[in-house]
Amino acid sequence: MEYKDTKTPEQLLKYMIENIKYGFVDDNEKAYGPWDNQEFQEGCLTKWHLSSPERLIKVGYGHCWDQVELERDWFKNHNYNFKTFYIWFEFPYNNSYSTHTYLLFEEYGKYNYFEHSDSSNIGIHQFKTYEDAINYQMEKHIEHNKQRNPVGEEELKHLHIYEYDNPIYGCTMNEFIDYILSNGKEIEIKTQKNMK
Repeated sequence: MEYKDTKTPEQLLKYMIENIKYGFVDDNEKAYGPWDNQEFQEGCLTKWHLSSPERLIKVGYGHCWDQVELERDWFKNHNYNFKTFYIWFEFPYNNSYSTHTYLLFEEYGKYNYFEHSDSSNIGIHQFKTYEDAINYQMEKHIEHNKQRNPVGEEELKHLHIYEYDNPIYGCTMNEFIDYILSNGKEIEIKTQKNMK
């Protein structure tokens, strides 16, 4: 099935599982990945640019920032109510904590977390409210970061979630983050149960 033939969120997820790998392709068509590879980490800083949906489909590689733009394109073109989010530990220094972007959409009065790029959490997860979906993903993000870094009360004070729209295709990593911080709407984190 081609992207243009997908008609449901489930078909989109199946398309992405079959056609999109985690990583990125630089301007010289060199592929980078997986996430825990040092070359990938350095390449994100110096060689990555945000892919348009068309480019992502063509190269077949994208990390979560790229993949959410393909998801945004699909859900917008299929007239869904949806929101996109960016989560990170916002420290005033360089660090190895991961960031993540993801999409939530409404369907039949439910709130759904659409996930492809996080291989440990692939799927469409349904919740009663947006807040429930955000809290679920936040717990997964904290669990993921605990595998590499300490995450205690002090670190949790630096955890931030932003709702954002339409970043500029082709932007660098720093430009992407600057866009989120300048244009995104910070989401109040109302609960941190079971996260310490």
